Amino acid sequence: MSKMKRIGFWVNGEYREVKVAPRAVLLDVLRDELRLTGTKNGCGHNACGACTVIVDGEAVRSCVYPASRAEGKRVETIEGLAADGELHPLQQAFIDMGAVQCGFCTPGMIMAAKALLDKDPRPNREAIIDALSGNLCRCTGYAKILEAVEQAAGRSGAPKHTYESALRVVGHYKPRPDARDKVTGKAIFAADLYFEGMLHAKVLRSQHPHARIVGLDTSEALSLPGVRAVLTAADVPGAKNHGLARNDWPVLAYDKVRCVGDALVVVAAESEEIAREAVSLITVDYEPLTVVSSAEQALSPGAPLVHEGGNVIEHITLQQGDIDKGFAEADVVVENEYRTPSGDHAFLEPEAAVALIDDGKVVVYVGSQIPFSDRAQIAASLALPEDQVRIIQTAIGGAFGGKEDIAGQIHVALLAKVTGQPVKLVYTREESMIAHPKR
Repeated sequence: MSKMKRIGFWVNGEYREVKVAPRAVLLDVLRDELRLTGTKNGCGHNACGACTVIVDGEAVRSCVYPASRAEGKRVETIEGLAADGELHPLQQAFIDMGAVQCGFCTPGMIMAAKALLDKDPRPNREAIIDALSGNLCRCTGYAKILEAVEQAAGRSGAPKHTYESALRVVGHYKPRPDARDKVTGKAIFAADLYFEGMLHAKVLRSQHPHARIVGLDTSEALSLPGVRAVLTAADVPGAKNHGLARNDWPVLAYDKVRCVGDALVVVAAESEEIAREAVSLITVDYEPLTVVSSAEQALSPGAPLVHEGGNVIEHITLQQGDIDKGFAEADVVVENEYRTPSGDHAFLEPEAAVALIDDGKVVVYVGSQIPFSDRAQIAASLALPEDQVRIIQTAIGGAFGGKEDIAGQIHVALLAKVTGQPVKLVYTREESMIAHPKR
C-alpha cells in the first residue's frame, strides 16, 4: 500500500486536513473523503470538464490535479457558491435561462464560468466561449449556457416567468423543478452514494471480440487481502442471460465471449484500488474464434454464429405503397450503397449502480431508463420473485437510449447478495465506451 501523506487546505472557506496517497487526485479527495459530490467524474482524463473546481482563483480539472498540490491552497467547489440560502448569480442564471437538463456537467460548467467572472465581471461572448471550451455538455447544448453566463455578467436580463398556473405553462418560461438541486450540486447520481461498510466492484472484461473460454483462474484474486467476493458465471443462481429484445447477453460469460468488453468476472473489495488489483490477477485462457466484423459477413451463407439463435436479432418488414410503380414513375432514380458507423451515446455520466440488502430485499440504486425492466432482469438472474427486488431511481447524467440495457445492476445485486454489504460499481469512461450497446 502506498505511503499516505497528510495535507491541509481550505475548501469553501473551511480548513480541512486529509490523508492522501501519492497518486491521489483532488477529485477523489473531494468526493470520497469530504463527500463533496457536486464535483463530477465524467472522464478521468481532463477531457470533459465535469470535475472543474477553482484553486487559488484558477479553474482546474480536479480529475488530473494531484491532491498533494492543493496543500495550503484555497479550493472552491459548487457546494460553496450559495450563501445563506441565496443562489450565486450564475446558479440563478442557469435556472432562469434553461441551461440545465441532466445536470451532470452543470457544476463544472458553473465553476469554470465563475473563475472567468471573478477575473472579468463583464466578459464578451468570445471570452465566455474560451473559458468554457474545456467543458462538454451533451444534452443542453451551449446556447443557453452562454446566455446564462451573459445574464450573470449583466449583459442580458432574466426571462419573465409569465405563466399563471400549473395548467397554463405551455409557451411560457418555467424553471425545471429539479434545477436548484442540479446547480447547487445536491442532485444525487448513483456514483454519489456512500453507505457504511460499502464495497467497491470491478469487472474483468474480454479483450477478444470472439473467443471460446477454455480456462478461468480466480485463485490469486480470491487470496488478495481486502477482497470480499469474486464471482463467475457459476455463481449466478438464476438466468445466465439478460436482454431486452432477446435474452442473449450473458450476465457473466460462461461459454464464449462475443465482443470486446463482455464481462467474465466481478470482484468486490474494500477499495477500488484493491478491486482493480484483484481483477489484474485473474487469468483467462481463450481459444480465438472467427471474428464477425460486418453485417454483410454476418448475413452471408455459412457465417460463424455469434449467437446460437442466429446472427439476425429481429427481421422487420416495412411496406407502404407500390415500390415498382414508384420507381417506374420517378423522373430520377439514384441508387447507391450507404454506410454509417456505430455511435457512442456519449452521455457525460458513466454508468454506475449501488446495491444493498434491506430487510431481506435487494435494493439497487441506478440511473436507468427502464427501471421496471431492470427489476425483472435482476430478479431473474438472482432467482428471486420480483417483489424481492427494488429499484431506486437516481438522477441520470444523460442517456439518449444508452441506459436502457442492463449495465452494472445485476453485478452489484449479486455481489450485495453474496457479501451482505452495500456494493458500488462505477464504470470508467473507457469501460463505458466498450461495454454498453451503441447506436
